[in-house]
Amino acid sequence: MRGTQGDRTQGGNEPDGTATSGPGLHSGESDRRRIIELERVAALGWRAVDEQWMGNWLLRAAGGFTGRANSALVLGSPDRSLADAVDATRRWYARRGLPATISLPFPLSGPGDDPLDRLLAADGWTLRSGPAMVLTAAAGDLAPPDGADTLAGPRVSVSETPDEAWRALYHYRGQELPPVAARLLVSAPWQRFVSLRTLDGATVAIGRLAVADGWAGVTAMEVAPDHRRRGYGTRVLHALGGLARQRGAGRLYLQVDEDNTAARALYQRSGFTPSHLYHYRIAPAR
Repeated sequence: MRGTQGDRTQGGNEPDGTATSGPGLHSGESDRRRIIELERVAALGWRAVDEQWMGNWLLRAAGGFTGRANSALVLGSPDRSLADAVDATRRWYARRGLPATISLPFPLSGPGDDPLDRLLAADGWTLRSGPAMVLTAAAGDLAPPDGADTLAGPRVSVSETPDEAWRALYHYRGQELPPVAARLLVSAPWQRFVSLRTLDGATVAIGRLAVADGWAGVTAMEVAPDHRRRGYGTRVLHALGGLARQRGAGRLYLQVDEDNTAARALYQRSGFTPSHLYHYRIAPAR
């Protein structure tokens, strides 16, 4: 996985192809391969400033901004024993002043008797809130309906970089964006930023599309609080689906907290279906 920003740390060797075995993914063979591949592609759409491979684990750091950019993603076996890999992960994050965090993807049925998850739990690594769900959809199902460009109300605007109004509306977990967010937002091989704007120029809804390896990732979906329940989120999704098709991406993915039932309902009405889950394990303080 090669980034577009030359100053990103790339220590360690990248895995030679998709991992086919190892802890973190224990379900049917085809399901396991599918989950690994989708997680690999999703990592391309949201690149950390600092990355290092350890076998088929991808260690990522970005000043603490977002879990996906500040966790070790398990895509198979590390290049050492599990215990040594866990210790190395602790040290890697400690050097960066961050809590050691490991991201474990697993099937919808749950992590089961995963050896890495068991090891972390026994060593006191706690779960960070509930799991997140990854959903996927065919790009064609999300293309704008006929006549969408003539709908009354806010208009769709597309840009290569997020403008000030877009950034002002995007609040990750309710917080304003740190400076490092500017780099992560444009870290994919290709991305576009959608804004829904009223006639007087106010931005009332946003979304980001990141395309890599035939997949398009939907992130940073947000609707201004006083403009919700007007279908604006669906319009942004349709616009993102249209962009994905134009770029040649056949399928889309997104991540949402499993307990965010309102967002899941919106996405599933728009054609998304659940793919798999993942959760974060955080190291205890020492």
